[in-house]
Amino acid sequence: MSGSPETLTGSSDSSGALGVRLQLRWADTDAYGHVNNVTWVRYLEEARVRLFGLPDRPQEFAAGRPPVFSGLRPGCYTVTAAQRLEYVRELPYRGGQEVLVEGWVSRVGASSVDLSFRVTDDNGELCLLADTTQAVREVATTTSHRFDEAELALLRAHLAEPNIFRRDGGTSRWV
Repeated sequence: MSGSPETLTGSSDSSGALGVRLQLRWADTDAYGHVNNVTWVRYLEEARVRLFGLPDRPQEFAAGRPPVFSGLRPGCYTVTAAQRLEYVRELPYRGGQEVLVEGWVSRVGASSVDLSFRVTDDNGELCLLADTTQAVREVATTTSHRFDEAELALLRAHLAEPNIFRRDGGTSRWV
């Protein structure tokens, strides 16, 4: 998959969302010719790493816009503790198309962060809403990492409203 992170302004309901474009691959599809439901989780993982980084490997990212998680104290890593996905429309594979994955921090806890994602096709049509909870852990002890004030300020600087799913009164509908 290709794509580099970009700061998006005014592109969604989430001011300050970060975005990355991901190239679809034929291998992402199923027998019906659309992106398989399991593939969406891989897209979210790819976007999460590109947009927010890996706290234990900040040097692996290009200069310019350091990933959000690179501001956490050294010796931390993240674990996906929960995910919620809501499929809004099928995404047929036509070859050469990209999806735009927008992501933002939607909750900051004492030792975890919720990230919200919105995925649109190359026509700007909403395809997927997703929220993930990333637990932050200490490498040395594999225990929870409690954020200090500087880390809380860094994470809160990217804070925006979470997705609202259909079940919770949201307006997205399967198309």
